[in-house]
Amino acid sequence: MVSRKIKAVVGVAGVVFLSKILGLGREVVIADKFGTSAEYDLYLIAIILPALAYGVINFASFYLFVPYLTRKLESLRAGEEVSGWRAAWSVCNFSLVSGLIITLVIIVTAPYLMKIWAGDYAAADFARVVFYSRITAAMVVLGTSEAFLRAVLNVRRIFTYPAAGPIIFNLVSIISVLSLAGRFSVGAVAIGLLAGLTLQNLYLVVRLLGMRAFGIWRPDWWTPDVKAVVGTAGILLMVELLNRSYFMIDRYFALTFGEGIISGLYYAQVLVLLPDAVVGFAIASVVFPEFSQRYSDEDRRVFSATYRNAVTAGMLVAVPMAVFVFANARDIVYLLFVRGVFDAQSLEITTNVLLPFVPTIVALFVVSTSIRACYGRGWSGTVLVFTVVLLVVKAAGTALLPKWLGYPGIAAATSVSQVGFALALLVLIVRRSKMIGGGRMALDLAKLLAAGGLGLVALYFLGDTIGSLWGLPVVSRAGALARMATSAALLFAYYAAAVQLMGFGGYVRQVVRKRSD
Repeated sequence: MVSRKIKAVVGVAGVVFLSKILGLGREVVIADKFGTSAEYDLYLIAIILPALAYGVINFASFYLFVPYLTRKLESLRAGEEVSGWRAAWSVCNFSLVSGLIITLVIIVTAPYLMKIWAGDYAAADFARVVFYSRITAAMVVLGTSEAFLRAVLNVRRIFTYPAAGPIIFNLVSIISVLSLAGRFSVGAVAIGLLAGLTLQNLYLVVRLLGMRAFGIWRPDWWTPDVKAVVGTAGILLMVELLNRSYFMIDRYFALTFGEGIISGLYYAQVLVLLPDAVVGFAIASVVFPEFSQRYSDEDRRVFSATYRNAVTAGMLVAVPMAVFVFANARDIVYLLFVRGVFDAQSLEITTNVLLPFVPTIVALFVVSTSIRACYGRGWSGTVLVFTVVLLVVKAAGTALLPKWLGYPGIAAATSVSQVGFALALLVLIVRRSKMIGGGRMALDLAKLLAAGGLGLVALYFLGDTIGSLWGLPVVSRAGALARMATSAALLFAYYAAAVQLMGFGGYVRQVVRKRSD
């Protein structure tokens, strides 16, 4: 069982890594064409409502569908699986209808709601904001269907195939921006977004058609199954709505600091989200059905081991990754984005907001696994309470910290709230599940964080030495790459020794051995 989990995690991580590299390439192409410009700021403001609705519906739907489908199949007698999958049509239909209604609401209300963020724009620019907001609203329906299709495949223990879907999305987006930016400006980004999501959905449908998962389509949309799902949907939707309101707060306050800050925040967020989007997503996706199963089995020992191993594995990656990003923030931004219209000023803005974002890398690894554990155990109400409190912390921090830190304070407020959210979820799960080995997990996490702190201090004092080691120009791609490579090598050697000293060597060897097998 452990071998299968590890292989699934590594397999998904490999595919997601490729898709995220392409996603990063997409942002590099956008940076080359638009940089941290007023034009791209306008687009990022325009998609506030569609992006929020997409994130809420997509993630909340997935969190609902996986436990629902897992438990439904578990309750079926042998030979009744086909009828069970057919009953899922009503849930799918209801979700799509809901997504369509939300899309229409955005289209109708965009001229009024967008005044909150874009009220100071000139009439012509405000009209463009409304236009982009309306056409990108279709992403809500596309996100709803994608969540259902991915959940079905995950419940059937098919992880790698759906994880490859974003590869198609990113390729289409890159081609769109490269070929259409000159003609449609930031409209090319919107075209790539919608075309990519459409093809990604078709890609998932092809896999399900091969499985004959549902049989003949049924028009049902209000059934006992739907009522049961809707009964828990409200809390999950509220949690996702509040969690994804952070960027709305950021973009509201960022406008006061002038042109390019919104774009800089966005590029920094892409870099911060990348580690969790690869490894954290892979771990959480594989264990989510496991958490849902263990809820029905009430197997505390297995749940405890699954959660403890998932969080520890995530932190083994997250801590050194965060140290590396913090120590090399400027070189990372320079190497990836400085080209085209992404100039020295864009470099300065993005680097300044990336540094206070870094603690979020560690927090997200804990959150991504913990929130799935909570949903699998049925503790969504408590998660909602935590989310409300931490959104208040985020809003207050975003209003106050920039007074002392300037625009980097916006990113710092996000880190404070995300770290608080991660700690709150950890404590909730350990206490409410009466976790076996909770004290051991806390000690392991403390050791990993302490090792990260020591590694960061060492890299800080070695910074000048690393910079002069190769004798390359400070402002050059070769110099940035050499410094990053040297820093990565030193960090790897340090963590290889630290992992052994802290007692994680056996765990790492097990992962490597199982993957090799």
